[in-house]
Amino acid sequence: MQKVLFISSSIKKLDEMRNEYSNVLQGQYLVLASNSLLDGVGAFVPECIVVYLEGARRQILFPLIDLRENLRFRSLPLILLSDEEDRGVFKANVKPGPDYILPAYTGMDGLKKVINKIFEESTPLKHVLIVDDDPVALKVVKGYLDQFFKVTCVNSGEKALKFLEKTHPDCILLDCFMPEMDGPATLSKIRQLEKDSRIPVVFLTGNSEREMVMNCVSLHPSGFLLKPVKQNELIRKLKEVIG
Repeated sequence: MQKVLFISSSIKKLDEMRNEYSNVLQGQYLVLASNSLLDGVGAFVPECIVVYLEGARRQILFPLIDLRENLRFRSLPLILLSDEEDRGVFKANVKPGPDYILPAYTGMDGLKKVINKIFEESTPLKHVLIVDDDPVALKVVKGYLDQFFKVTCVNSGEKALKFLEKTHPDCILLDCFMPEMDGPATLSKIRQLEKDSRIPVVFLTGNSEREMVMNCVSLHPSGFLLKPVKQNELIRKLKEVIG
């Protein structure tokens, strides 16, 4: 679970942040709060820091100055909640400055949107390999997934095995019926590869391939999807098997 640290020199504001933000973010992020700019940074390394600044003076900012100069912490995304005057004091004294600046009165929805954006940008996309000899199907399925995953397409089982020699995707979408080396034959060879034997594999199959599907069960695929597959069904299945 990703960790967000809320800090503020204002105990009143800190209590508000605990009540307002923690309830919204709990379950999605581990939320910690501190009325000291350094408490909590040491026992663990947060992945995002939210600072509420009110009545800023250079002396108050000393711990933050040290924090941003520490190589261990300077790359952590920092969100500053402040009015214009306090923002100026912060930027004049703390280097590097905040990564995101929001008004002091920013509500929980606005802050959550920024936190979500930070973690979406910092989290590498899961890699899906699509194996299908039909160029139209490849294009359609890739279009469904491009926004949510890193996608690689190949048009044969042989090319899939060649690709797996150098790259380890998080999941494989495998067409059942292909010439030369069909889906079950491809998966059988994948299962023989030591480093790739546990990759989740989801078969893409048509209505007419039920006998082939039965032959695949012994290979322990992670599931079957009927072609043409719907985007929401496909994404739901991939998130389920990738975790």
